[in-house]
Amino acid sequence: MPHALIQKVPSPETLEDASLTIDRRTTLRWLAAAMAAAAPLAACGETKSGFVWAVPQPITGKGYGKDPSLMDPIVPWPLTLTKAELAACAALCDLILPADGDAPAATAVGVPAFINEWISAPYPDQQADRALIIPGLAWLDAEAKSRSGGVFAKIGEASQKAIADDIAYKGKVKPGMEKAGDFFARMRSLTMGAYYSTQEGWQVIGYPGNTPGSGPYPGPTPEAIEHIKGVIEKMGLTYAQP
Repeated sequence: MPHALIQKVPSPETLEDASLTIDRRTTLRWLAAAMAAAAPLAACGETKSGFVWAVPQPITGKGYGKDPSLMDPIVPWPLTLTKAELAACAALCDLILPADGDAPAATAVGVPAFINEWISAPYPDQQADRALIIPGLAWLDAEAKSRSGGVFAKIGEASQKAIADDIAYKGKVKPGMEKAGDFFARMRSLTMGAYYSTQEGWQVIGYPGNTPGSGPYPGPTPEAIEHIKGVIEKMGLTYAQP
């Protein structure tokens, strides 16, 4: 993904009054690279806390067709997250992947912009996520107001973590918050998938990207061979040394 197209994204504190500056051609390439398996669509309805998971407005925009020009891509559908939703999204993304040493936070590399593009796309997988994420962002704000008197983006990190702790861990989701747990799981997956598709994310995990080789192919590393051997033997097969 061409890193030069990415602009810095405003912080959650200023996001409600700022426009998103990431280049939309970048998010088109992200969409092509991030077609992860969609989360099961949570049924809409009322939770035990009384929060209603409403059905978002359907997307009516057109897709980019069967043969988009990736040399000069155009994204034909409008972005649909409101400023309030985008602020909650940004705060949650940074809670999932905060800045850590030299590693930038999720908002610094444009992850909220990717999620906005993703849930605005007129395709079945993205629309399934839209029906989960938009009500989930509303749930975050409602839960934050109930507990702390403010929207999720403005209640402070400790209060945000307290909410996330109730929905973040598989098998430990607080009773009555199962839909919020599904929402958090999908947001975590999208956030990490987008983040580690950037050059900053590559640097965090030590991935060099596409680099040319010279001379004969050296073959897999000893660590990779050991891993492959282990996988084969777990299948009840015999690893043949090349």
